[in-house]
Amino acid sequence: MGYELVRVVDPADWADFHAIRRVELFEARGRFGIYNDNHPHDYANFAHPFLLKWNGQALGTVRLDLFGGGRAAVRLVAITASEQKRGHGRVMEALVTEEARALGVHTLLVNAVETALGFYEKTGWEPFDWDPNELVDSPLPCIQMRKLL
Repeated sequence: MGYELVRVVDPADWADFHAIRRVELFEARGRFGIYNDNHPHDYANFAHPFLLKWNGQALGTVRLDLFGGGRAAVRLVAITASEQKRGHGRVMEALVTEEARALGVHTLLVNAVETALGFYEKTGWEPFDWDPNELVDSPLPCIQMRKLL
């Protein structure tokens, strides 16, 4: 079976998508009770939420937000804690890059938390200030980066 990057449309996939993000991106960082399963950005026309599955098991999330003009942002990237440091993130990054190319994207953008900088640099990203307004209300310090496709 192997890896699949699944577009999140099925209710069970939405449940896995939100559970992974809630635990890994919010609760693991001490942010309890604020995650919103119904955040409008997840369901907007520009948003393309994905779930990484390995042998049918959900273990990662990413959302690709299309900006137009060949640009898109990679958002809310998470791998379940028990599966981190096993190469799944690299696979997900490569698969979402393929999806972006198929959607006509030539520049990917991300607001990377400091602990993820090494990962992004190793997968072809570079520091690049693309929108300082993106960082104004960020709960964690981030570095803006880009990847040219």
